[in-house]
Amino acid sequence: MPEFELISQFTEDAFATEDRVCERPVCRARIAKGDPCFYVGTVDPGKPGRYVCGPCHAHYLRMPATSVRPTAVFAAASSRSASMSSAAPQLSHPFPDPHMIRKTVNAAQRKSTVNPPPVIAFGQGSMSRSAGPDITVPLSWGQPQNVVHAAHPGRSSGYSVNHTQYSTEREHWAKLSYALPPTETITLNISAVHEVGARKKGHWLAIGNIREGKKDVAAHINAPGLMDIAFDTILPKILTFGAGFPWRIEEFVVRDAVWVNLATHKASIPYFISQCMVPSKKGSKAPVFKTKQFALMVVVPESQWNEYEEWVEKAEEVATRQVQVQQQVETVQVTTPTRPVATRQVQVQHRVETVENVTTPTRPTRQVQVPTPTRPTRQVQVQNLASHQPVIVPSIDHPSTSESTKRSHRHNLSTTTTSPSPPHKKLAVVPPGEAVFSSPDRTDLKEALWTGGNTTNFDVAQVLGTYTENIQLYPIPTRPLADILKNPGYRSFQLDPTQSMIGRLTVNSSSRSMLGAGGFKTAHPGWLTLTPLVESGLGSIPGQNVAVKRPFHKVFPSASSFMYKIGHFSSADEIAKLFKEANVLYWSRSLLQLTYAFIDRCIASSDEPPPFSIPRVRFVDAGLAFSYSQRDSKPTRMGSKPGSTCAGYLVEELIEGGSDTFLKFIHNMDSNPLLDEDDYRNKVASFFAFTQHVQYVKTGGLAFISDYQGSTELLTDPQILTDPSVGKGTDIFGDGNMECTVSMFEKQHKCNEFCEWRGFGLMPFVTTTEDESTEETELPGSVDSETEAGCSEDAPVAP
Repeated sequence: MPEFELISQFTEDAFATEDRVCERPVCRARIAKGDPCFYVGTVDPGKPGRYVCGPCHAHYLRMPATSVRPTAVFAAASSRSASMSSAAPQLSHPFPDPHMIRKTVNAAQRKSTVNPPPVIAFGQGSMSRSAGPDITVPLSWGQPQNVVHAAHPGRSSGYSVNHTQYSTEREHWAKLSYALPPTETITLNISAVHEVGARKKGHWLAIGNIREGKKDVAAHINAPGLMDIAFDTILPKILTFGAGFPWRIEEFVVRDAVWVNLATHKASIPYFISQCMVPSKKGSKAPVFKTKQFALMVVVPESQWNEYEEWVEKAEEVATRQVQVQQQVETVQVTTPTRPVATRQVQVQHRVETVENVTTPTRPTRQVQVPTPTRPTRQVQVQNLASHQPVIVPSIDHPSTSESTKRSHRHNLSTTTTSPSPPHKKLAVVPPGEAVFSSPDRTDLKEALWTGGNTTNFDVAQVLGTYTENIQLYPIPTRPLADILKNPGYRSFQLDPTQSMIGRLTVNSSSRSMLGAGGFKTAHPGWLTLTPLVESGLGSIPGQNVAVKRPFHKVFPSASSFMYKIGHFSSADEIAKLFKEANVLYWSRSLLQLTYAFIDRCIASSDEPPPFSIPRVRFVDAGLAFSYSQRDSKPTRMGSKPGSTCAGYLVEELIEGGSDTFLKFIHNMDSNPLLDEDDYRNKVASFFAFTQHVQYVKTGGLAFISDYQGSTELLTDPQILTDPSVGKGTDIFGDGNMECTVSMFEKQHKCNEFCEWRGFGLMPFVTTTEDESTEETELPGSVDSETEAGCSEDAPVAP
């Protein structure tokens, strides 16, 4: 920079390249990156210079004892001052003559000796002030080496008297340059603490985890040197820990392990050397040096720390208040008009695309509609905590939700972040006008004490029934039906080792915690953690709640007993059954994707939107997990080898809500919804019956999804039903594949409002009259007797 020209910095800039602290002991100000930073040398040749801030640099320039080497800036300033003052003496040589220096150096190097004589400085006659000395080399090499020139009265030398010790200092620094590091060193453990009151035990408490170590520190270092090391190491970390708080660094002190302030120790005496000298074990009275570790603490005064805690608490209160205000502002809604808006807001998307700006009705199961009239809303006033002004918030009689036409394929998972600041007491803001304290209700407290103090309700079996397995997970993908038809390798679900992931699965196998048991599988709660975590879906968070399913068979103690126990299959049979379940889910995903692609294309090509909303559902994310026996453990099953598969699991995304939200909409023995017409979820069940109509038509009457069950958003445990001509007498897609349901689909299916919308172009099946239908079912040989019996309405429902 033109305004800062420092010869001592050579090619370095006069700006700080990184955040640092001013090294002047009485300042210790923070020098931000890009601020002026100056290097100032010390008079003592045994100490390094300091990097100081701008104000401290100006302070050093004003000191009488500070000497500044002449530069272009100072030469120009000197010439300007000389022109203004005629009484000032004129300098004969503003700078040393480089030709003279080169001449004398060459003359010294031409001599046949490796020990040239020392450089001797002499003055320039009777000049009152010299800009620099002239250097000369004596003609005789026999001149004594240690020459000390006395100051001549009335004459001014180019160097001060200190420069006469050049030869001695040269030898001293030459030894230091080639000397080994000091053998007598110590180790420092430096931390940041703050003082505490007399009521608490001890003198101090640690500030966060601020702690650093320094090794190979010279044992003869004095107290000021230790203070410089402690401040240089810890101060930047304290400033980062309490960023934004106006720290008063000049009040910080450095203390040792016994709480002695290092500032009170004499600077001429080494601080820790006496503690390192121990008696020799060889019987000699002379002590020997033994390296040790010492603790130093940068101490923040108690008063300043209390100010910092109050500052943090106020900042948290302000942040909490802002969050509350923001939540209130987000609840403000515009009053819905009483007349419908004649605009079309329907956008079409594929299963894997995103749709926005779609108006939805009040029921949460619908997601696409033309805006319809709604009730006028009542307006209530909410007090705004920030502006103290009333905010108009609509209050609706019936809750309504605004959702996208496509539900997300993944649950939104929230993560928490931790703050480096320590915990504080004031974390909640009490709204104005509310009581700060209120006594608990005696009845509620009595009930809580009885329930909380009663340890008999602790389920020991649940704790003992929880176990953890190291597993390898094979996720079940979703592939378009077109890809499955083109690629023979995609015809069924395959275990691809390149797509597998490892992790840990914790299962609660207690019978009291069982999520449910169907005709083929049991479901237990579990927690899945993959290593590493995936970006989304199953295994995207550690300890994700999952449903762990395993096939089972019923074990009856006696022939007349109605109670049974759950028995598990062998590893080979269990894995085979799990693979069939995974394959059914694999094909169900593909057929459901085909259905939504058909729906989206029809809506996009239609002149008017449908008069109903399209439910957006999906099957749960799932995968096959296999646990393996450890090579250093005993076999867990008869015949199992170390490293072989011990058990298999079907791990699925957990459907939240439990039995209150879980429902079966359509079973695999019929093609019509199971729910009553007055049930609000009957719309979703009708939509599933419509999907069967679409799949039956688009597959040419070969297959469709059945056994729809789960919630209005997530589905699980589906079943693929195929026409008898597909299986050709072979058991495909498991025991739940009731082929007769496909054969009788056109007779059993009843078209609903989804099927009848002309935009889909679905033709109703030809139905006969009641007499003709009855007459047809009585004809012998019309339908196979076993098939008719298996698909009759009175037959048991296969789970």
